[in-house]
Amino acid sequence: MEEGDLKYLDRTDLLDTDAHIQIGAGHPYLIVFIGRDAGKRFKLEAGQMTVGRSPQADIKISDHRVSRIHCIFEWNGERITIEDKESTNGTFVDSQKVRRMEILPGVPIQLGQSVMKIEYKDEAEIQSEENLLRQVSIDPLTGIFSRQHFLRLASMEMAYACRHQLPVGVIMLVLDNLKQVNDTLGIQTGEFVLARAAGIINKTIRTEDLFARYTEEEFIIMPRGDINKEDMFVQCERVRKAIKDFEFRFGEESIRITLSLGYHFEKMNGRDFKDKLIDLIAKAERALYLAKGRGGDRIETLL
Repeated sequence: MEEGDLKYLDRTDLLDTDAHIQIGAGHPYLIVFIGRDAGKRFKLEAGQMTVGRSPQADIKISDHRVSRIHCIFEWNGERITIEDKESTNGTFVDSQKVRRMEILPGVPIQLGQSVMKIEYKDEAEIQSEENLLRQVSIDPLTGIFSRQHFLRLASMEMAYACRHQLPVGVIMLVLDNLKQVNDTLGIQTGEFVLARAAGIINKTIRTEDLFARYTEEEFIIMPRGDINKEDMFVQCERVRKAIKDFEFRFGEESIRITLSLGYHFEKMNGRDFKDKLIDLIAKAERALYLAKGRGGDRIETLL
């Protein structure tokens, strides 16, 4: 080792205090961990932010048991408080109904069926967690919910419906001639049609409805809110017509597609919601196969 190297080892240079690397300064985020928005992170800004299901709320929660403007978060740079805004179902902090109180990090907050908490995180953490969430909850081809994520959210809906004896419905859908498109125009064209059809259906249904890719070719919808047999048929017909009337264009190709749909609807009771969800999906799928067997481009139900 050279003499200069020994001097280097013996000396520790002082670091300019302005040159410190800032690692994770941290910012408060509202993180939803139970409910349809599970996994979403909302950055709290200084001052007041409204929370509710209204599109006008600063933080929109997709939960029809949450009031339009349910509560307000206020952050003054040091403390965070929550204030209920005369919501229908109340604001709960650590299982206690509150009107206004200071919120500490990690304490569970329940609005409707959604449970959330405050955590301090930096941008790198948030980006990493959102990427992971997207991988496990979103179908990469269509951009809609994956089957696993749908089943988790649908189970929550079923549990609530069973407790309160509410009606629940499921719609199963399949593109009738997708295999023909794949065989004659290629898999790439078929994937384009599948993804584009998912986007059309997503725009046709209501924002609050659950929509997912269930198998390679099948989609599934669980309408939310007050529903009945007639409403479900109307929703099916609206989706069927939207796909039939759309002209899919891929390169020089013009493609027409039709849909087969099957739906089932039941009023829930009891507590065994997991078996009831499986049964509901199975009956909707049987109705779907009935529609396909009768030529496609139609709606069927076992009701």
